[in-house]
Amino acid sequence: MTSIDSAKRACLLYSLRFRIETFFSDQKSRGFNMNKSHLRDPDRISRLLIAACLAYIWIIYLGVVAKKGGWVGVIHRTERCDLSLFQLGLKYIMNEGMEIPVAFVLSAGWEESVR
Repeated sequence: MTSIDSAKRACLLYSLRFRIETFFSDQKSRGFNMNKSHLRDPDRISRLLIAACLAYIWIIYLGVVAKKGGWVGVIHRTERCDLSLFQLGLKYIMNEGMEIPVAFVLSAGWEESVR
């Protein structure tokens, strides 16, 4: 059921929902546990969210590094991977002995892909 006239548009909008749902669950129960902060002051919540979002981007990047570098089999099961990039990034950080990149590296041609 939807109030959107076009079925095609409704399906497109609904498919986008899953991306944001993953973000919310990574911020809450599957990651940062932001829901347990007990903060009430809007300014403090705002600062916490800014810090968490910056950390989130970095951890997603580490998940990509883990996937591209062939580390998934080392930090997770080998037969299949059911973790998000965020969860892979967290496991990458927690695995002892792995070098943790502290800078983002943009691949060649990234400017064209952003446009």
